[in-house]
Amino acid sequence: MVIYQILRSLANLFWCYSSKSLKVQSLFACTDPDDLRHQELVKRRAADEVAIRDRFERAIFEGDLPPDTDPAVLARFVLTVNFGLSGRAASGASRMELLQVVQTALQAYPTFK
Repeated sequence: MVIYQILRSLANLFWCYSSKSLKVQSLFACTDPDDLRHQELVKRRAADEVAIRDRFERAIFEGDLPPDTDPAVLARFVLTVNFGLSGRAASGASRMELLQVVQTALQAYPTFK
């Protein structure tokens, strides 16, 4: 299923590059919203959300997600889990711990119960 593939890939990516994800999170959290770096991160996150939403729209069309799935809400959900995975990885979480979060996230979303 597409959401599992996305979240699992993110967990593996963050586990491999945890120190970089901490730097990005810190930059986002600690810079002034008027700072150009902050604005660039906001634009990139918005673009990520659109790309994930578009992928979920395709998954609905292809039958990988139920037709009543809201792709925008699901994209925000995945990005929120993504931010959490990044923070956990930066704090030293193991790959297994990150994958457990992915499994829990999938159980929390009604479509995947």
